[in-house]
Amino acid sequence: MKLNKIHQDLKEAYKEKKQVYLSLGFEFENKNEIERCVNIFRSGYWSVAPFAFESYNSFAIKLVPNNKLFNSQIVAKSNVDFWTVSPNLSSFITMSWLRFLNDIDIINEEIKEKWELLEKLSLPYRKYTDNLDSLNFLKEYISRKENLIYFENPSDHYTKVYLDFWNHYYNTLQQKEYVQLMSLMIENESYLPDFEIKDYGIWNTRVYNAIGHRAYNLIDIETEKKENHFWQSFIQPHGFDSTEVDFDFIPYATSSSFQLGGVISKFKPELGYFSKMSNHPLYEVGQILSKNKSTYNGDAHIEAAKALDEELNDPIMAWDALVSAGYWSGVNFGSLNMNAWKAAIDLSEKHGWTEINEVLIDQLEFYNHYKDKI
Repeated sequence: MKLNKIHQDLKEAYKEKKQVYLSLGFEFENKNEIERCVNIFRSGYWSVAPFAFESYNSFAIKLVPNNKLFNSQIVAKSNVDFWTVSPNLSSFITMSWLRFLNDIDIINEEIKEKWELLEKLSLPYRKYTDNLDSLNFLKEYISRKENLIYFENPSDHYTKVYLDFWNHYYNTLQQKEYVQLMSLMIENESYLPDFEIKDYGIWNTRVYNAIGHRAYNLIDIETEKKENHFWQSFIQPHGFDSTEVDFDFIPYATSSSFQLGGVISKFKPELGYFSKMSNHPLYEVGQILSKNKSTYNGDAHIEAAKALDEELNDPIMAWDALVSAGYWSGVNFGSLNMNAWKAAIDLSEKHGWTEINEVLIDQLEFYNHYKDKI
């Protein structure tokens, strides 16, 4: 039984290939893939399409309304939340190697010395994603003599390497604005930007989580300025791109449940936050979470999603609310909220998100087939 079409296509393209894991650093067919995928869904993440695996991480396409699957960001998960690792499928092979470019031995022994094998074994993938040139930047970057100092001194230069690759493969205005804002906050721990709703593309969730964290940690800021930042962080889809207190450009696996704890605590009425948002469907969700977030199962997010779609005509925020519903059921109880999954199927069908709808239906069938066998 297939998991989803992209995973099935890539498994088929590589079924006769040897040394895939050793050359690419991941594989499309894993002996434990059924168990790993069932556990991803069981942990509340029906909103991703898994397609590749390594020893510890599973890689998936994040389902984003109005985005084609091939153009949607790639996220990774080990034992906590998903975090973004690539802007899209076509750049994934190169971006999956990015995490190793802080090790000169891996660069020399696993990339340079085995380059021909990497090119050969990546060819079916590059053809499938219609980007035969996707490895060129990696090859050129590690071959330049002037870049050798970056690899020999990763503690001083890896952030530059990381941003060089992201700036190349996600060459957008949103990426530039993301880098500018995060640089200001990283360089000055007391800097909090004025509240402004902007589109940071695939970095929206990470940006607003980082700003929410910063607002929470600064005590000499007026309530009104803080609450806008808190709210913008809270309404992001939970379970993705959470940030640490001492955040940097390089993401570390962390938990939305932990990261959002401070923001959620501000929903207690006696603290005087969010009075302007009291009629918003997600306000009640925050109040429920503030009472005891460890016993919350996501149901209030499902109710909010219905109101967001039908009353406020905001299907995107409704989708994000359903994603959050799945997350809280998974993180608190280790089981998925099936009502959230089914509501997402209905929402995607209603708004013509055809690719997402197909993935949700296929993966629900996959889950129901295997859930009692794992």
